Amino acid sequence: MLAYGCHSGSSGRLTMIVSGDSLGYLEPCGCRRDQAGGLPGRARIVEGLAPDSRLVFDIGDMTSGTRDYEMLKLKYMLQGMEIIGYDAVNLGQKEAEIDIEKLRALLKSSPIPFVSANVFSKADHKPLTEPYRIIERGGARFGVIGVTSCAPEDAGPGVEVRPVMDALSEVLPEVKPKCDTLIVLAFCDEDQIHEIANKYPEVSCILGGDVPQASGSPETVNRAAIFNVTNKGKVIGRLDLVKAGGGYSVAGGRAVVIAADKVQPPQKIGALLTSFKNELRDRRYELAEGEGLEKIESTEGTSNEYVGDKACISCHASAHKTWALSAHAHAFTTLKKKNSEFDPDCLRCHTVGYALSTGFIDEQKTPGLANVQCESCHGRGQEHAKTKSKASLKPITPASCVKCHDQENSENFNYETFWPKIAH
Repeated sequence: MLAYGCHSGSSGRLTMIVSGDSLGYLEPCGCRRDQAGGLPGRARIVEGLAPDSRLVFDIGDMTSGTRDYEMLKLKYMLQGMEIIGYDAVNLGQKEAEIDIEKLRALLKSSPIPFVSANVFSKADHKPLTEPYRIIERGGARFGVIGVTSCAPEDAGPGVEVRPVMDALSEVLPEVKPKCDTLIVLAFCDEDQIHEIANKYPEVSCILGGDVPQASGSPETVNRAAIFNVTNKGKVIGRLDLVKAGGGYSVAGGRAVVIAADKVQPPQKIGALLTSFKNELRDRRYELAEGEGLEKIESTEGTSNEYVGDKACISCHASAHKTWALSAHAHAFTTLKKKNSEFDPDCLRCHTVGYALSTGFIDEQKTPGLANVQCESCHGRGQEHAKTKSKASLKPITPASCVKCHDQENSENFNYETFWPKIAH
């Protein structure tokens, strides 16, 4: 059980939880046994802290992109964060890359408050959300400002992202008299985070996210305590705050890895994830058609159609028998056991040609293309079945495998030891 002792804010101590860079990672898929992160583990950590003794923030980059599937995940991410009890979330770079109308709709429907001092509408130059929030907790006022770095060419259509330092210079004088402790949620690289700390001594804490690795403990630069989080929300920060004068200061903290395989989701989070999977099922054709989901190059053959494993048996009986006895032949069944058989992130590696022309759609329409089959690696096989020529097939190399057997989803993958299990 991932829970920690708590204390009331009236004792002069608070706990601050920070997450970020979630990239739509609602829960671990279960492809490997030691996966981390996800809303269930995050919820278990926060529920061990009394609401009046904690502050909970997110740095941004909650979505992995702007397609409908990714925006759907973002919707459920925000609902989950509301259940957990977040006080404020920052617009990260990925959110700033959403087109203006989608972003406005997101902000309007969000169940938790966003902050951003430097994301504006390009048309009228007005901020898209509040630049800061004042939160009262533990007998003090916390001013929480959000900023993100985003190159102008990367901003979504209709979105303007102003320079971080200019935005802070404008908003800090307004916020400072209203609070006792200043916190900046900064989806920025480490150099810019340090620049903020060195230029603005009134800032007590900077929580960062656009970094190569998470902090192990807080770093002090000038007068600011800095803590960074990253990697799909698998590591979150837990910082200890103590009363100092009228405000609070960071007395310590650490990174907490969410060991997801040991966590059962709280009831409300479990129900939310079920609703997400049900919506994936109900919208499966919409999400699959025209979404432009990431294509796996190893399934891109020169032939014009996928034909399924049945077309291979007559000439390749021995190879087909080897495949039938392998885990590849049951890849789709593993998704069904987890109720993930409609999730595009999973289907791209557990079926043949998902989101590609003539590829897998669903078990009803294309049952012959479920599981990992010959064409998952060799490419479309219709031309080969007709001509028997190998020219239309892709050769198998280690690169064919790591499209799916990557570090995220396949523990200890090594081509030299894994290939013999399916050699044919």
